[in-house]
Amino acid sequence: MESISSFAELTAHLTSINCRKRMAVANAVDSHTLDAVFQAVDLGIIEAFLIGDVASIESPRLFEHNPSPFIHIIDVPEVDLTALEAVRMVKSGEADILMKGLVNTDVLLRAILDKEKGILQPGKVLSYNAAMEIPNHHKLIFFTDPVVIPSPNLIQRTAMIKYAIETAYKFGISKPKVALIHATEVANPKIHYMQDYLDIMQMWREGEFGDVIMDGPLDIFLALDKERGSIKNVQTPVLGDADILIFPNFECANTFYKGLALFAGAQMGGLLQGTDHPVVLTSRSESTQSKFYSIAMACLLS
Repeated sequence: MESISSFAELTAHLTSINCRKRMAVANAVDSHTLDAVFQAVDLGIIEAFLIGDVASIESPRLFEHNPSPFIHIIDVPEVDLTALEAVRMVKSGEADILMKGLVNTDVLLRAILDKEKGILQPGKVLSYNAAMEIPNHHKLIFFTDPVVIPSPNLIQRTAMIKYAIETAYKFGISKPKVALIHATEVANPKIHYMQDYLDIMQMWREGEFGDVIMDGPLDIFLALDKERGSIKNVQTPVLGDADILIFPNFECANTFYKGLALFAGAQMGGLLQGTDHPVVLTSRSESTQSKFYSIAMACLLS
């Protein structure tokens, strides 16, 4: 498979393989979620199970798509119960993807993390892995974790990197370039996460992460801009061409993507990973397109 370098290419790939994934949507009542779901149904990439109060789901927008054999409504009036039902469907194999609608994130996470009925794989780290398309940049940028883990430890960082690498492979990137992001390329031992970076680099040299190129610490210029990075005269195999950015904490990753979305018109898709199946977990403020791109990513990874 050719590498996928944009969300348009991802969408084209998914439509070309003609394989619908089944997606359970918890409390599918908000317009952005419904519009993203309908877009994915219309393009032939999902079959949707909309879980929630029938009166709220049956909007004029829905009637435009019914009767459709690929849209099903499951009447669950209680919001918290929609999360339980969506997780149950995924765990039982009735759905391939879980998506958050208008339900609090903590409610959905409790259902996901339930030791008996949840879908977190034993021994796995729950983390959020995202892809961003930045105008005028030549390819998608994968990064982690802007949502779930506030200040990762070494075990969590290692898992996050492996999830991002697996995602890059799914996008057809045969040898991803990974940048461990810091304010500069100087490894300051006084910074609490720097030892993790040094340990991770040693693990990479020992083959822990497979067929990838890795370097760090690096700043954003060195990671993503070959011209500006070259000015610093730093020798790095990642120079200006990183596929994956690993941030020190979720404040950095969150600010990175929101700033680019607000001021540069960047688009993002993202998923929870570490679960049995992909989980589309977007905030209420995310655009319809961001939600759609997250669904598309889930279809590729499921």
